[in-house]
Amino acid sequence: MNYVKLIAPAKINLVLAVGQKLPDGYHEAHTILHALALHDTIEIRRTTLAMDPLFGGPAAEQPTDNEGGLSIRITCEATNGVDNLDIPAEENIVYKAAMRLAERFERTEAEHLDIAIEKKIPHEAGLGGGSSDAAATLKGLALLWDIPLDHPALVEVAAGLGADVPFFLYGGCVYLDNKGEHFVHTLEPRKGFLTLVRPEGAGVSTKEAYQRFDEDPEFPTTNYLAQIAAIEDAAAVEPWNNLTPAALKIKPELQEVFTLLGEQVGASSVVLCGSGSAVAALCESYEAASALSLEALKKGWFARVTSFASIGAEVLKSF
Repeated sequence: MNYVKLIAPAKINLVLAVGQKLPDGYHEAHTILHALALHDTIEIRRTTLAMDPLFGGPAAEQPTDNEGGLSIRITCEATNGVDNLDIPAEENIVYKAAMRLAERFERTEAEHLDIAIEKKIPHEAGLGGGSSDAAATLKGLALLWDIPLDHPALVEVAAGLGADVPFFLYGGCVYLDNKGEHFVHTLEPRKGFLTLVRPEGAGVSTKEAYQRFDEDPEFPTTNYLAQIAAIEDAAAVEPWNNLTPAALKIKPELQEVFTLLGEQVGASSVVLCGSGSAVAALCESYEAASALSLEALKKGWFARVTSFASIGAEVLKSF
């Protein structure tokens, strides 16, 4: 097998309850994650270097080699109004995922990976696009390298890349605790539509969001954590995110988004996605979600209608 194509879904935190800062610099976090139909697409082509054609194009697209003979070239095309992510290949989490998996299995073969990413999930939006792309890459490479998909090393490598990367290996809806990476149980996924809205150019750095949170934290109560831990059906979850005040301090223009969405669907059906800057409005129908998206687009904001999904990173095609 030398080719695999996968989808990498976005997510929202139906609940994000951030707690005390821990000695290692991370925070306690209880979260309910739910996969969405909005997704990126990942294509991986594997060849031996002896068979690989000469590389052309700008320097940013040249393959990156390691001493073990693995060569990786990453190309990324943003579509549907999503900004391009202009970073060196070595800083892309997809590159890190491939390298760490190769190191974990001590691969020394002289081979080349050509990884093409079609981005539909905006970055710095709290939608988990990078984490999902990394999980899809791990799953795709497992197929190409004959690694069982249930091998524990996949989860180990995923966890080392980011707290929510392991979630995308499975998808659906799950409750996580500890630092937001420890699996507790699944929830019955919910159905229905939502509108994702993000002000123009209003990215929020996760690091900065947590720094602002620490300045004036609002911790979840023990009773609240017990309540969300007991929920078994995602449809019964009332959205809540205590990073919202921190995100509003960083990007005050988000308040206008919350106001517009709250007026249309009710404040209890509006939630910040992760650390922001996308905001989700849970809608009663596709028509309502589409109408809300149109109102957001009129203001020059990024807006997408999507639905809840029960999948994670999934293979579409392989040969």
